[in-house]
Amino acid sequence: MPIFTQAGTPQRLGRPLTVLVLFALLLILLMLLGHAAAQSGGGFGGSTGGSSGGGGSFGGGGYSGGGYSGGGYSGPIIVGGGFPGGYSGGGGGFGLFGLIIFALVIFAVVGFMRRSLGGGGARGLGALGGVSGTAQAVSVQLLLAEGDEVKRDLQRIAQQGDPDTNEGLARMLQEAALVLLRHPERWVYGNVERAQGAASSADSQVGAWATEARAAFTEQTTSNYQNRDPHSGYTHRSDYTFQKEAGDLYLAVTIAVAAHALGNLPPAGVTTAAEAREALMAISSVNPGDLIRAEVVWSPDAEGEFLSEDEAIRKYPKLTKL
Repeated sequence: MPIFTQAGTPQRLGRPLTVLVLFALLLILLMLLGHAAAQSGGGFGGSTGGSSGGGGSFGGGGYSGGGYSGGGYSGPIIVGGGFPGGYSGGGGGFGLFGLIIFALVIFAVVGFMRRSLGGGGARGLGALGGVSGTAQAVSVQLLLAEGDEVKRDLQRIAQQGDPDTNEGLARMLQEAALVLLRHPERWVYGNVERAQGAASSADSQVGAWATEARAAFTEQTTSNYQNRDPHSGYTHRSDYTFQKEAGDLYLAVTIAVAAHALGNLPPAGVTTAAEAREALMAISSVNPGDLIRAEVVWSPDAEGEFLSEDEAIRKYPKLTKL
């Protein structure tokens, strides 16, 4: 009987030990997936109301930066990687479950903003032409086939531009629109959204669009956001690394603007290449005096890094084939 007990003890201990080993392996796998899911991104923008910068910058997966004021949008909401190790901030990291809950809360907030501002009520924004208002907002999101030269052009605009003046911000916006207009052969998927309403609501809607675009990546490696200091706004990280995967092909670029007057915007409907072109033409002709807010966001930002088709579909579900 004692022999049976001694022989049975390792068997009873073996089961929980196996569970612990499997759990440890699962955590390691999740951490590796979290690192693999890391994605670089870039952006620049500002508000003509003179508020502080709305994009800020990432640092080691974290995020710091002020927010715009006066538009109902209290600064950008950044969602990091989906697993431990993909995102950290303030010197500490999120646990897996805490990060999942955080992401769900963020997407709930963004969803609420979109419902309240996207035409669901009289106080929000309506479809262009459906509601009278003093301002218009439009967002053009394109998925391009490769295009490292597009990244370099956007990085150059971020480095040389001055988002702290109306003229400088309008020039950055116009140059970004022209970069996309010069490469129509690379357009594969696209989405154009528009809205109309009060100036503060248009400002907030652009903030919501930019938030969605920034939520698609974990590391902001290039940025220049309004901060009232032309000598310190631009940042670029050169320490970001990634693992290139076969089949990665796509670059996503989002340009969103709110203005008191926009040019000939195309009528609402299913996004086509012609509609995207018309919207970009309208954006490129915005008068500095009419500009309310501008945001340009792209991902990936690192040279040679691109999205796979599956990643692009998952991160940008509103895109349609052009």
